Amino acid sequence: MALRVQRSVLLLAAVVLSGCNEGSIFAPSVSPPSSNPAISQTGTQTVKQRIQQLRSDQAALANGISQQQAQLNATRSQLSSDSAAYSGLVNGITSRLQTGTTPGNPELVNQWNAAQAKLDAATLGVGQLNSLASQVTTQASVAGYLLENIRATFAVGGAVDEDHRNLRAIESETTRSMQQIDRLIGDLNAQIGRENGFLARERTNLAALSYGVNLGRLGNPGAQRVTTTGGRRPVPLQ
Repeated sequence: MALRVQRSVLLLAAVVLSGCNEGSIFAPSVSPPSSNPAISQTGTQTVKQRIQQLRSDQAALANGISQQQAQLNATRSQLSSDSAAYSGLVNGITSRLQTGTTPGNPELVNQWNAAQAKLDAATLGVGQLNSLASQVTTQASVAGYLLENIRATFAVGGAVDEDHRNLRAIESETTRSMQQIDRLIGDLNAQIGRENGFLARERTNLAALSYGVNLGRLGNPGAQRVTTTGGRRPVPLQ
C-alpha cells in the first residue's frame, strides 16, 4: 500500500512539472512590457505635429486680422479725404450761388463734376467696406473652427505637460483674435452706417446744386438746400 501511494505522488509531481514546462497557469507568468515605446513615441509625435499646425493656423489668423484692420484704416482715411474734398467743393459752389452768377457757369459746372466724382469715390469706398465686412465674417468662422480644434487636441493621447501648456497659449491667442474680430465687425458696421447716411444725404444736396448751377443762383423748388461745413453734419443755409 505504501508503495502505491509513493508511486501516485511521484506521478502527480511529474504531471505538475510537465505542465510548468508547457506554460500552464502554475508556471511563472512572463508578460510583455505594459508600455510600448513605439506607440508612445508615435502618440507624442502626433500631438506635437498638431500643435505645430495649430500654431501656424493661429499665426495666419492673427496676420489676416492685422491686414483687415489695416485695410479698414486705409479705407477710412481715403473716405475722410474724399469727404473733406467734397465738402470744400460743395461749399465753394454754394457760396458762389448765394451771391449769384451766370447760368450754367463753366467754372461751377467743373466744380460740380469734381464733387460728383468725390461722391462716386465715397460710394466705391463703401463697397470696399462691405466686401471687407464679408471677409471678416468669414474670418470669425475660421477662428471658431480653430478654437474647436485646439480644445479637441487636449483629449489626444500621448501628450506631455509642455504640450498642454502650448495648447493653452494657442487657445488664449485665438480667444484674443476672436475678440479683435468682434471689435472689427462692430467698427465696420458703424462705419458703413455712417457712410450710407452721408451718401444718401449728399446725393440729394448735389442734385439741388445742379439745379442751382443751371439757374446761376440758389433756388431748388420744394426743398431747402443744406450743405456741409467742415464735416458730415449738414446745416440749413440762412
